[in-house]
Amino acid sequence: MLLLNTAAGERLEIPAGCVIVVMRPCNGINPSAIMYDMGEGAIVDQLSNPYGVVKKTVLDAGGIINPIEVKLLEPVLGDTGDEASTTLAQGRMIFARSRIVGRREVLEDPNGVRSRLFVDLAGNPIRINVADTLDELDGVEAGDPVDANIPIPLPSEGA
Repeated sequence: MLLLNTAAGERLEIPAGCVIVVMRPCNGINPSAIMYDMGEGAIVDQLSNPYGVVKKTVLDAGGIINPIEVKLLEPVLGDTGDEASTTLAQGRMIFARSRIVGRREVLEDPNGVRSRLFVDLAGNPIRINVADTLDELDGVEAGDPVDANIPIPLPSEGA
């Protein structure tokens, strides 16, 4: 059972297995958020717990199997004097790799978007902009050379 605190100061006690995603919101208003499903559809709660604490608690309890953490980029309303403007801000998101239903590489985006993921979090795939490359998401360094074939010695005759 996870013991968390909402941003409104309420206690939240849920089983780890119902967690869909843990987020560090891009707008920075609350330190973390969580999406979970207790059988009545997905619910999102803003939390007062730090993102790292919630992430570790969920992962240690086995709430997210085969997790992937991405650097999420979302438009956030910024205030520049008399005019409001939107900019892309970075947050974090961790969820099960099995929720990714599609991926697209983005080249030379001026806002820092390096890939787009199509993720099924609540029964409908959504598109999220990510600051990680597809190679980084796969755990591969883009500049790593491909290993040459390694010769295997033939068995000696008569063996």
